[in-house]
Amino acid sequence: MNRDTDLGNPLDDPRLASTVFFPRPDRPFGPTIPGVRDHMVEVPDARIRIREFPGAKQAPVILFFHGNGETAADYDQAAADYAGLPAKLFVADYRGYGPSTGRPSLKALLADAHAALDEITRLAAADGGRVPIVVMGRSLGSAPAIELASSRSGDVAALVVESGFARIIPLLELLGVPARRLGVTEAHGPRNLEKMEQVSLPTLILHAENDTIIPIEDADMLFAACRDPAKVFLRVPRAGHNDIQYRAGRHYFDAIRALLGRLGRTGVPLMPE
Repeated sequence: MNRDTDLGNPLDDPRLASTVFFPRPDRPFGPTIPGVRDHMVEVPDARIRIREFPGAKQAPVILFFHGNGETAADYDQAAADYAGLPAKLFVADYRGYGPSTGRPSLKALLADAHAALDEITRLAAADGGRVPIVVMGRSLGSAPAIELASSRSGDVAALVVESGFARIIPLLELLGVPARRLGVTEAHGPRNLEKMEQVSLPTLILHAENDTIIPIEDADMLFAACRDPAKVFLRVPRAGHNDIQYRAGRHYFDAIRALLGRLGRTGVPLMPE
């Protein structure tokens, strides 16, 4: 976990966190998906929601960390697309997002990711055995996904990063936070680029060429740092930060399907040992 969060990290100051995180409750729209289950996971001083979507038992699991301003319920609309994959989808919320309690912070974002992975591991075991767990993070969610892929390679089988950031300072400044004036450095952030140098798991990076929030140069840096010799980078033309899946079309899920296909060839069992 982030070693700087216990040393008075300015990013965990509630006044600054309120300009970085955009928690909201679930929106009252979208289809009702039969078979959806919400799991409330106890973490220190809070509870976080993980939404489980229907899927086959003994299939690989995708633990998805969503973007800022989103909730797990937003992915009800994409559930049918994910259902076409040979995998089962779980989407984790952050503190304050959806029905999750507590206040969001960088420290909690990273620590709670470990609790989410522990819960998914427990649920998979209760479902009948060990299956590969793929961590996937979109935008803000790239931080918890890379955190887990870099520190828990024994529990994680693969990594997907969509619209992920390598550097925290440019992102904060885009949000209007005078990071340098406040004494914030890259060491105070989740250190995505540094952690990516520790990732050798099967990795897929997805990024829009016209992303004006997190430029594609960040994806270039993450891709270069990753140690997976067969890593894949899908650059999506004519797409921005929030329409990458739509613009990529079938190529988006084809790339994820190809990554899942690698799991059986990398020593990760697709069925219980």
